[in-house]
Amino acid sequence: MEKVYLITESQLKELMMQTLDEYRQGLATEISGKDGEEYLGCEQVCRVLGVSPRTFQRYRDENRIAFIQRGRKIYVKRSDLDAFQEANRIEAR
Repeated sequence: MEKVYLITESQLKELMMQTLDEYRQGLATEISGKDGEEYLGCEQVCRVLGVSPRTFQRYRDENRIAFIQRGRKIYVKRSDLDAFQEANRIEAR
């Protein structure tokens, strides 16, 4: 016989968020390189660069930034993102 548990809506939301966080953490470790390199997803890259997803897609299409693709997911090495930012840095006068 199975047990039935009653939980509140807030408890359900908390459980869902916790599950989602664990899933995302699993993706992050799955994509981490053998050298311990950190990989960032599309949303993170856009946030760091301050650009829209479409602009980031144009950067990829123009081969301006290195990336890897696993299925439909796009990832950028932290070091490649740093190199891209440094290459596009404008010096102060």
